[in-house]
Amino acid sequence: MRCPRLGIQPFIRALCDLQGIRFKNNLLVQFSSAYDLYISLVEGVRRLVLDALGRSTPNYRMLNTCPACQYEVVDEPGQPIRMMAAFDGNNSLKRVQRREPTEDGKTLGAVREKLDIQVGGGDYFLQPEQVDLWDEPSWGRWLDWVPSGKGAKNSCADRWANMNESKTARSFGCFEANGIFAGFCRHSFVLAFADMIRTGEHPSGSRRGLPDEPIGSLGVGYDIACGMVDKIARSPLSHLAKEEKLQMLIGLLHGYAHNRLCQLSFLMLYIYGTGIEDLEVCERYFSQSNALAPVTRYMGRFRRHQAIASYAYHRDNFETYHNLSKFIYSNYKQALAILNRAKDTAKTLKSVGILDAQKVFSFLEEEKEYLESRQSTPVKETLLCSYYLALVKLSYCQERLQRSRQTFREGMGSLHDNRSSKDESLFLTEREMEKEQEMEAKLLGDIQSFEDRLGLRRDQRWQQGSTEWKEAEELVYMAKYQKSLDRLEGLIVARIFELSRMNISGTGHAMQKRSAAIQSALESYNEAAAQLIPPRKLLNWDDVLNYTYLSEFDFLRDSRSDVRDHIWARPAIREAMSELFKLMRAGEELDRLHIEIKRLVTYMKEEEEFIPAVVEEVQAHDPQLAYQIHRYAHERGRFNSVHCMRLDSIRKLKGFAQSDAHFFSAGIGIRRQIREGTSARNEGEQAREAGEEEDDDESEGEDEEAQADDLVEAVLGVANDTL
Repeated sequence: MRCPRLGIQPFIRALCDLQGIRFKNNLLVQFSSAYDLYISLVEGVRRLVLDALGRSTPNYRMLNTCPACQYEVVDEPGQPIRMMAAFDGNNSLKRVQRREPTEDGKTLGAVREKLDIQVGGGDYFLQPEQVDLWDEPSWGRWLDWVPSGKGAKNSCADRWANMNESKTARSFGCFEANGIFAGFCRHSFVLAFADMIRTGEHPSGSRRGLPDEPIGSLGVGYDIACGMVDKIARSPLSHLAKEEKLQMLIGLLHGYAHNRLCQLSFLMLYIYGTGIEDLEVCERYFSQSNALAPVTRYMGRFRRHQAIASYAYHRDNFETYHNLSKFIYSNYKQALAILNRAKDTAKTLKSVGILDAQKVFSFLEEEKEYLESRQSTPVKETLLCSYYLALVKLSYCQERLQRSRQTFREGMGSLHDNRSSKDESLFLTEREMEKEQEMEAKLLGDIQSFEDRLGLRRDQRWQQGSTEWKEAEELVYMAKYQKSLDRLEGLIVARIFELSRMNISGTGHAMQKRSAAIQSALESYNEAAAQLIPPRKLLNWDDVLNYTYLSEFDFLRDSRSDVRDHIWARPAIREAMSELFKLMRAGEELDRLHIEIKRLVTYMKEEEEFIPAVVEEVQAHDPQLAYQIHRYAHERGRFNSVHCMRLDSIRKLKGFAQSDAHFFSAGIGIRRQIREGTSARNEGEQAREAGEEEDDDESEGEDEEAQADDLVEAVLGVANDTL
């Protein structure tokens, strides 16, 4: 698990090299079979341990995996968002479906998958039948669900391909699973995995398990959260979403490509209670788990789930838990650094005339109302532009037709000179004249249709230079301007994501050098902006790079008023507002971290009290199980001293308030484990069972050993038969 990209075959080859023997295929089969047995034994022992601890109930791992998020403490302060999770799809972990070869080698052959009844993945993977319960075609099976019609159009749908199920569902036919859909808490503990089986990145079943035991208000981060709100509202999950006060969020990285109106509703910078969290945990997790892709792509379903779940278990308990206090320390330090700039932020706000923080919220409301009022172009404007363009085309067509007629008349007058040459030239002119006449008739028909829709009489047709003509001309120039702006924005979005994958995001000069297309689009935009009356602001590289988000381009789109007239659109005001929101989120982050620290300290203390008590109780009747429980506790317990050291370092940070020191002491967990005889048998039962089984112990022991030997021989025999 420390090196997930190492597959079984290279591992066996390395062992052969060390032993100085030749690699054979049967060694690979034998090791795979032995490894399956080993994993089966490990999982069986783990189930016994969890059962002894009272932790084998359905969804227990998902609902208790993260101490900082889920180990609630008695009398802890409430939070606007009690837990934040992130969901996303990852198509790197595809699985190839085995098929028969075809003669042409181009088409897909018949499926030759073997029937595999084994179920892998443990409690990490949701099974397909669980996911299908929440898929949209299955909504009608829920008795208490009432259809609410088709959802509203989302303004970000054109920007995100994974909002279009018809596009994302199209995948190479050779893949049975297009990847996995995963959920994580904000500290990177895995909540659940689900296969995306011949479908796109739509989380139809990723929330399975939450209805059984609601855990409070949830903030769910998803790159297309704005598109999921309507779908959830129409689904059978709508009632649960209301009960849990589900808040859909957009992570900071993906927020770049959403329009401004969408950001005002979902971007975490503006959501009360989110803190400084970016909720891009999925991207960070996938950057590591993608190392599994070459190994698992050609595995069967069972072994693929087994490999992914084993990796997730190891990472949760040996890496994520180890880094939990490091996460808390880093966020605490970052939040304090932001709060230490409070005086500078106050000066900035005062310098731009913001003396009351409430004015900032009123600015956001005004901005939202402004953008909502301009989401679509009025129908009449569209008709006026189309009518104007038809008149312009008619004008050009009539000019060409007049020239063709003049040329034709001149040709007819000189027909007696050089007859053969003139006939050919005259024929071409006549054809051109007929073509222009047909175009003129078509344009006249279109113009008359527009005039009927606009309520214009024939004698009211616009003339070049008239007031109506000039107004429509400005509208057309604005459309050209907006088209240039769309192209510029799209190129910059693509380039930012490309550079972020190369770990050079934010380097504006690199973006300028690496894309001639952006430079060309910028020139086209400036040309279109200069044609407007009055001319719009011309952009240069510094202007583009100073935008906090690309959605700032939305302010340049308005064709009916100049957004620069609004106070909240001024760059200095917007920068000051951004600093204020960061300051507010930093304060919320400290509040959340204090609660998480209290939970972590309480969790460590109560685990160190509870598990040894269970070990002592089980030791009397099952020493082997007691030893395994001790090992289970040591998986995470080995890191507790590191957590204590890091948490103690927080109290030494500059700006730490000693009044918050009480959060660093243990409280009482709400779900505190109380041993009530769930796994230990009472002494009377033990005595009776001991008396009944005393005579058969020896024979049963011999039978078990014989069965184990037969099983091993059978497995190795199958491996040898494959040679």
